[in-house]
Amino acid sequence: MSSLTYIEEGNEDFLCSRYRISGPFSTDGLVETLDTLVQQKPECRFLLTLDFFPQACYTSMHAKMTHDLDSTEGFDLSGLPAECFEDGEHLGYLTNKAEFFIQRSNYKRRLNQASFEALCQKQISLFSESDAGTPAFERDLASVIDDREAYILEVPVMQQHETLYAFPNGYFQADLNPLENMLLARRMAEEFDYHPIGMGSEFVAYRRNSELDGKHIDNLIDMLAEIYRDDVRGELADRLRQCIQSNEVLVLRYQE
Repeated sequence: MSSLTYIEEGNEDFLCSRYRISGPFSTDGLVETLDTLVQQKPECRFLLTLDFFPQACYTSMHAKMTHDLDSTEGFDLSGLPAECFEDGEHLGYLTNKAEFFIQRSNYKRRLNQASFEALCQKQISLFSESDAGTPAFERDLASVIDDREAYILEVPVMQQHETLYAFPNGYFQADLNPLENMLLARRMAEEFDYHPIGMGSEFVAYRRNSELDGKHIDNLIDMLAEIYRDDVRGELADRLRQCIQSNEVLVLRYQE
């Protein structure tokens, strides 16, 4: 099991408590750690940071700016702590755990701007340039964790897909943006019982809570074939089916 260091303070990257985790990492160990944390704090859900941590924070910052998720317009700020203000004025950006409700509310308000059709039109790829021979779904969860710096976010929500409110991501125009990532996460949860457990600048990791029968596996493959431009038929579909059947965790790309 990975070692954990608890960090209570929020900051500009994360408006929630978090645990710094150190390896060596294994997928089973990471999943076990997440399960243990939920048992210890059932009022929260937990999300791993994935891939190159500095880049994930950079793209998250720009994603929040692009979609105005830091906007305080229309919110009652009177209950916020003094450190959120300077000379009586709000700092203009979010830094404190007490402000998480603002980011979450802004995110929710903007979800109607996303559609599954627009998401599919982006036609991103399952393959990255750096690892062209291996589709994302064949990556092990532990292999997409930054072993230099990684965290588990402790998010005060009750539904696992809502953990994405704590780490909005998807910056570049060709990527799935934060709204589309949430739309897909909700669909994965509702239709296939897959729930996001990790988010980075390139990858998003899902974990299924139950076995899928053949029909649901077919439907999942069909949906992914709509999203990705790769020929998710034939041999690639067989490889995807094997991964779905053999593993709880499914790693996908959302970056072009």
